[in-house]
Amino acid sequence: MAITTGSERARATLAYLRRNITMGTWPVGSRIPIEPELAEQTGVGRSTVREAVRSLASIGMLETLPGRGTFVRSAAPTSALLNEYLSDFTLEEILSYRRALEIEAAQQAALQRTDEDLEALEQAAIDEKGCTRCPVLMNGGESSAFDSRFHRLIFDAAKNRLLASLYAGTNDQLRTPAHRGRLANVATASEMERDHARVLDAIRRRDFIDAVHSMADHVDHDVVIVNDQHEVVPALVRTPEAQQRIDVARSAEDRRSQKV
Repeated sequence: MAITTGSERARATLAYLRRNITMGTWPVGSRIPIEPELAEQTGVGRSTVREAVRSLASIGMLETLPGRGTFVRSAAPTSALLNEYLSDFTLEEILSYRRALEIEAAQQAALQRTDEDLEALEQAAIDEKGCTRCPVLMNGGESSAFDSRFHRLIFDAAKNRLLASLYAGTNDQLRTPAHRGRLANVATASEMERDHARVLDAIRRRDFIDAVHSMADHVDHDVVIVNDQHEVVPALVRTPEAQQRIDVARSAEDRRSQKV
């Protein structure tokens, strides 16, 4: 009979907790079983369970709230680690990275979405109609630009946990005081609704090419950088030549669709 050491039991307990989080058994936002239950499930002492919980809390996956329990805060340690890593980069670089994540998520959502995903996205688009957050400077306690349920659901529909975790980590960095006061939404409520409708329509039709273009158009003016005078800092925009290539590609895709 094999003899397991304390360190082996601790590693196995940590792996058990982490696996339940990353596989979605304990979804983000949910409360995990209490300490005695976890000790029974894993066959270890409560002190070993407690240490495993502390380890996952230290990397941002769990959070213990006194009197309420322990809750899942991230499906992967990527969010907390990425937040620290991104602090070495400029705001322009971070926004560019975030843009790439959102475009890839839209493409994957068009390919991977389920009927349940589509229903949730449609409801989120309805719930966020009439949004008056734009233009709103992202200073003080305001963070609505990073809390759009519609956008989060696109990452859910993409069925890529790493993409979702990287996105969450990026948004956490944008919420920090160093960046929050330099960001603004410049689109009007009607423009936001129009953009969401275009992205949603592409995902509904499983048109991943149109999903990419629609999301690219959307994020180009979703969140922008402002200076101390609250003037928009020009971002990297498409050249006329680049826009022409996109228009040609769209026209070709439209012709192919009509032939089908």
